Amino acid sequence: MLDVSGGAAPPLGKKQENLLAAILRGVPVLGHDNEARPLAEEEARRLLRAAPVPALAPSAEETAELNRTRPRVLHAVVGPEARRTGYVHGLPCHGVPPLLRAAAAAARAPLVLRVVYGASTEVPLRALSYVLPAVRMAARLTGSGHPGCHVQVVLAGPLSGRLNALCEERVAEQTELLGHCLQRLLCFLGPVDHSVYRTAAPPRVLEALTELVAALPAEGRARILCRLDGKGGARHEEQTLRYAAAHVLVHDRAHDRTRVPLVLRHGTPAPADPAVIDVGSLQERHFHEVRRWFAASTGADDPGALVLTRHSVPPYTMARGGDLALRDFLDGRDHEEEPLAAAARHDLRQLWDLLPPGPLRQILDAPVAAAR
Repeated sequence: MLDVSGGAAPPLGKKQENLLAAILRGVPVLGHDNEARPLAEEEARRLLRAAPVPALAPSAEETAELNRTRPRVLHAVVGPEARRTGYVHGLPCHGVPPLLRAAAAAARAPLVLRVVYGASTEVPLRALSYVLPAVRMAARLTGSGHPGCHVQVVLAGPLSGRLNALCEERVAEQTELLGHCLQRLLCFLGPVDHSVYRTAAPPRVLEALTELVAALPAEGRARILCRLDGKGGARHEEQTLRYAAAHVLVHDRAHDRTRVPLVLRHGTPAPADPAVIDVGSLQERHFHEVRRWFAASTGADDPGALVLTRHSVPPYTMARGGDLALRDFLDGRDHEEEPLAAAARHDLRQLWDLLPPGPLRQILDAPVAAAR
């Protein structure tokens, strides 16, 4: 086979380029502010032509599989149907190339749709809606004939709670409750192959965070602090930087010795060496950009693919202006007893469209399994 690793990438066929450009055209791209810029067809075609390909030119059979898989994945995760009915908003700035890489890799490797939850001392009910976009993506892929993909949930509360100096006992309790309820919901939604993992925070991980932050130049530190000001729950600069570095370890160093250990709590193990697409709230666009800056400054891996959902407030934290706690819902409190913030209403509507409060409570209302 022809080695193209050192030369120009073989061009896309005209039919494939037209198909992919049609899917990408109009996909909202979000930058630092809240303005969404629809991707123009000319820019989509430019990005497609510049997209890297595997180091070795594939065989005719592999080329055919690649040409089948790429449009299926793009359509399932950011296509018009995903944006219209799947609670998907668009992509972060610089998000098209990594998504194209992941879509191409899915022709040769299992596809994992990953949803990462941060720490909370009071998890809201709407946190359960965070997995729904990924589940619907998986359903669209299955319906299009793509082999089953895997929805991986990562509960990063034990790590991010420690970094943000939250009460570890309270975070652990809420993380366990959330994991249990997600497992109940995912099993009900089946037949999506899924896993629910919890992070650990051994000394080597905390040391790696310190090293990543120490490797940042002064300009990089200032840039990150400016971008993340008021985001992530940190209370001082060093906390903010370490919390940002944790995103690098969780998302971009799956095969590195400094990766964050994951403990399987529910479901089946995620496949090894997968193509990964993260599915995250609008705020994750800031952390995706910061991961790019870490990569440029410290030699960390470039960030992978991220698709942004319509969750405008991180769904694992209680929304200011009113929200409904998961524990309170399970204890019988109705969502109409207190005023809800607009973000909470929108997220909860996703759950109610799937399951009204009564049936949802029945599905979730079971004893929480003892911690392993």
